[in-house]
Amino acid sequence: MEYKLPELSDEKEVLSYIKDHYENNETSITASNGLISMEYGAWVKQINDWLINPNGDWGKSITYLVYDDDIMIGLLNIRYEMSEELRLKYGDIGYSVRPSYRRCGYATKMLRYALEKCLELGMDDVILGCYKSNVGSIRTILNNGGKWLHEDEKDGKESLYYGIDLRKVKNNKNK
Repeated sequence: MEYKLPELSDEKEVLSYIKDHYENNETSITASNGLISMEYGAWVKQINDWLINPNGDWGKSITYLVYDDDIMIGLLNIRYEMSEELRLKYGDIGYSVRPSYRRCGYATKMLRYALEKCLELGMDDVILGCYKSNVGSIRTILNNGGKWLHEDEKDGKESLYYGIDLRKVKNNKNK
């Protein structure tokens, strides 16, 4: 799998990724940071700006396009330097997988990669949230060491929140 920052040359693959979501009756895409509501070039500029310049309360973020065999299979977003209130509501990491590529282990691998990046950023722990109905995401989080924190409502849906202690991830990696 390849993780890369968005470039203008990725537009065709990104549009194909969006189309796959729409064809599966999904009108919102997790970890997209406004992708479906913006002109592609403006979105690429925004994503690259947020690497360096904090986005208000959201802090800095890294958004990766995730490819496998030259096909964009996902989006991965790591938010850092964010307020504690927003961490607790939205989490530090977001990811989405192309509907036609789900249940193949991609989300688990993407989250594992994100945890390694969070360690490199000096983070000690991360918070992840997902809708209670998203059994696949719950499994992904648990497979990466997630421990249940609390339940809340977000966007009118029941959401579950998990924490991952990155020091344990680091210790397991060094074994």
